[in-house]
Amino acid sequence: MKPRYISLFSGLGSADVGMDAAGMECVAQVEIDPACNAVLAHWWPAVPRWTDIIKVRGADLPEAEVVVWGSPCQNLSVAGRREGLAGSESGLFFEGIRVIREMREASGGRFPRISVWENVNGALSGTLGRDFGAVLDRLAERGALDIGWRVLDCQHWAPQ
Repeated sequence: MKPRYISLFSGLGSADVGMDAAGMECVAQVEIDPACNAVLAHWWPAVPRWTDIIKVRGADLPEAEVVVWGSPCQNLSVAGRREGLAGSESGLFFEGIRVIREMREASGGRFPRISVWENVNGALSGTLGRDFGAVLDRLAERGALDIGWRVLDCQHWAPQ
């Protein structure tokens, strides 16, 4: 059986393509943008999809070993308004954390086993680094036993 993953803030499915290539199976996607959902429906027609992270309940999602997610970066980006996690878009990070908490509660702490959060380099420096500290704290509070991060410059792999 393939390891299963859930994709939050799926966008056009870039992370999902990578997860599929790694031999995993997508069992749910959450994306609010209608144009992105049309693309997701084309490439993952059998995958159940939710549109609004605020309305998603972790207990309603299928069990999955991995949650891959990239909450909105607008308020964290050095090209953005730099409101950090207090911003309305980037603050949706906390909704992703809520969904993971609810998934863990519904599964007796079994799922998800891994959370992969993708974001911009500005997440490290937002609000003098306190935003990234908050990210690490929330992951630890959700049961993370091993937390690591790496900065990759995607200009070498994807158009900007």
